Amino acid sequence: MRDRIADPYDAQMRTYREHPRSLNRRLVEDYVRDHSEYVELAIEALAQAAPVTLALVQFHKAIRRSPARNFWPFIRKTKGVLFVRSADTGRDSPWPWQRTKTGNMRYALPGVLLFSPWLPNVRRDVRNRTIELQRTRAHIRSMAGQDDVWSQNLHWFIFYGTRRARWLLEEVKVLQGIAGPESIAALDRWSDDPLRGSNITLRISRNTLVYRDGPEHCEIDISAALTKPLSIPSTPDRDLKLHLVRAGRQSYSP
Repeated sequence: MRDRIADPYDAQMRTYREHPRSLNRRLVEDYVRDHSEYVELAIEALAQAAPVTLALVQFHKAIRRSPARNFWPFIRKTKGVLFVRSADTGRDSPWPWQRTKTGNMRYALPGVLLFSPWLPNVRRDVRNRTIELQRTRAHIRSMAGQDDVWSQNLHWFIFYGTRRARWLLEEVKVLQGIAGPESIAALDRWSDDPLRGSNITLRISRNTLVYRDGPEHCEIDISAALTKPLSIPSTPDRDLKLHLVRAGRQSYSP
């Protein structure tokens, strides 16, 4: 096999690519130094959410094993909304209700998926997001002197990793809302409404879910961990714009 003939153009392009690559390296280092704290905040917030997700899973299992599971077909028909008929023609609505176009009242009940057969696997998602961010933190700490794929893309893992953690925590807070003061007040008002056309009553009192539907009745304890306040961590407001190699109309990472 003949030795490969040195191509001056190829050598020139390699030199050209090395310049934006070195610029990108410094940009990534600066970005990581300025935004690594967001990774720590996200890891701490996910650690606080872990016992909450366990309580949510246990609460969901208790509902699925009780008559309260029959609330799911009812609330699914209304797409997660409680409706109360009202003869009041005014536009004001009592907290936490909103007026519909017909003058009745509606309340979007958060956490209705706790009654569904399939709860979002937030517990597994919290664990996976935590592992990913811990891996990112380890690469941040060992970044000096390395020029591998991880180091070149750490800005991406910081920006999108922390945002995914934030979105997940917001999803957990929505599930927590079933035991919030707004939901408790709305469920009481809805259960007391004689015109809703259903025998179902659903209340939350003293950290206990009370379900009644004619002869069927159950009470389910709500763990204190389920209502634990969660903090939503802040995230970087922008990703990093890197230098690209341009060849005609196309551009690519060096």
